[in-house]
Amino acid sequence: MRGMKAVFNLSLPVAAVAILAGCASVPERPEEAALPVGGDFLSVETELPFNTQWWTHFGDPELTALVDRALSANKSLELASANLRAAEASALGARLGRSYSTSANTTAEVGRAARSGEDVDLSVQGGLGASWEFGAFGRIEAQIAAAEFDVEAARQARRDVAVIVASETARNYVQMRGAQTRLEVARKNAQTQAEGLELLQTLFDNGRATRLDLERAEAQYRTTLASLPRYEATIQSSRNALAALTGRAANDPDASLANLVSTRLDIPEHEGAIATGSLAELVRRRPDIREAEATIGRQLALGEAARADLFPTITLNADLFALFDDSNNVGDLSSFGFGIGPSISWAGPDLRRVRADIAVADAVSEAAIAQYEQTVLNALSEVESALTDYTNELRRRDDLQRAAASARRAIDLARLRFEEGLDDYLDVLEAQRTLLTAEDQLAESRLQSSSLAIAAYRALGGVELLDGTSQADPEMALE
Repeated sequence: MRGMKAVFNLSLPVAAVAILAGCASVPERPEEAALPVGGDFLSVETELPFNTQWWTHFGDPELTALVDRALSANKSLELASANLRAAEASALGARLGRSYSTSANTTAEVGRAARSGEDVDLSVQGGLGASWEFGAFGRIEAQIAAAEFDVEAARQARRDVAVIVASETARNYVQMRGAQTRLEVARKNAQTQAEGLELLQTLFDNGRATRLDLERAEAQYRTTLASLPRYEATIQSSRNALAALTGRAANDPDASLANLVSTRLDIPEHEGAIATGSLAELVRRRPDIREAEATIGRQLALGEAARADLFPTITLNADLFALFDDSNNVGDLSSFGFGIGPSISWAGPDLRRVRADIAVADAVSEAAIAQYEQTVLNALSEVESALTDYTNELRRRDDLQRAAASARRAIDLARLRFEEGLDDYLDVLEAQRTLLTAEDQLAESRLQSSSLAIAAYRALGGVELLDGTSQADPEMALE
C-alpha cells in the first residue's frame, strides 16, 4: 500500500545495545559507613508503635486543648503538609515512568502558488504517538525510589514540625503559668512588705525604729514591686506566642486566649515517669533522623540513576499520522501512515560527563551519610542532656520546697521576736527577703522542671513508648 511504512526489526538494536553496554564500566557506589545506631538506610518505611500525645501527662485540660488546636491550625504545619502533597505528586509522576506515554499533534496550512489565478489550498496533517521506555538498566526504578524517599523525607519533616509545634505550645503555656505564679508570689510578698513598712513607719514616728530600718524596708518593697512588670511582660509575650502557634494574630480578641491570661492556674507538672526505653532504639524514632535516613536513600537512588546513564536508553515508539488536502479523500489510504520500532540513545562513547555526574552523586551521598551520623550523635547528646537536666531539676525542686517551708516558719518567728523586743526589724526584713527568694525560686524550679520535661519529650522525638513495646532502661525511666 502506497504511503504506508512499518519498522519492526529488533535484532540490530539489541546487538548494538549489547556492544555499547560492554563498553561501560560501572563505578562502585559509596560504602555505607558504620553508624552509631544500627539499621539499614533504606528502612524508613517501617513505622514503630509509639504514643505522641505526651502532653496529656501534665494533667492540664487547657494545655491539651491548646496543643490540639495548634496541631490543627498551625500555619507551619499547613506548609509542611503542602510540601508533603507536592512530594507525593512528584512520586506519582515518577511511577508513571513505568508506563507508556502518548502525544498528539495537528497542524493546518492555507496557501496558494504565487502565479495569478491559482486556487487557495488547505492542507491538514495530524498524528498520534506512543512511546515506552524499556527499563533495562534500572534508571526508571532508581528515579522512582528517589521520589519515594523524597515523600518519606517530607513526611518526616512534617512530623518534625509537629513535634516543634506541640513542644513550643506546651513550653509557652508553662512559661505563662509560671510567670503568673511568680507574679502572685511577688504581689503577695509586696503586700506583706507594704504592711511591714506601714508598721515600721508608725514605730519610727513613735521613736521605736530607726531611719535605717525604714529605708531598708522601703528599698526591699520597691525592689519587689520592680519585678512585677517583668512577669506581666512574660505573660503577654507567652500569650502572643500561643496565638501565633494556634494560627491567630497576636491582636486577635479571641476569648479563649483572653481567658488564659485572666484565669490564673497552677504550673502544670509532669505526672509519672518519662519512659524512654533503650536510647539507641528510641532516638531512631526522631523525625530528623528518619528524614536523614530518607535523604541517604534518595541520594543512593540518584547515584544508581546516574550510573544507568552509562548505558543506552531503549524506547519503543509507535506513530500514526495522516495528511489531507483538497485532493485527498478520507478513505484514500495514501493519506495515512504508521511507524513502530525501537530507538536507542546513548551518551557515549565519550562518557566523561556521565562519570562526572556519578562522581557528584557519590559525593552528595557521602555528605548525606556524614550528616546522618552527625544527626544521630547530636540526638544522643540532646537526649542524654535533657534527661540529666530534668532529673537534677527534680532534686533541686524537692530541696526548694523544704527551703520555702523553713522560710515561712522563719518569718513567723522573726515577727514574734521583733514584737517581743528581742530583735530589731532588720531580722524581719531578712526573713521576708529569704521567704521571697525561696518562694520565687520554688516557682521558678517548678516552671523549669516542667519545661525540661517538655524538652525531654522533644529530644526523644515527641514520642513515648507504649506499654510492652520495649524493655525500658531502669536508669532512664525517670520519675
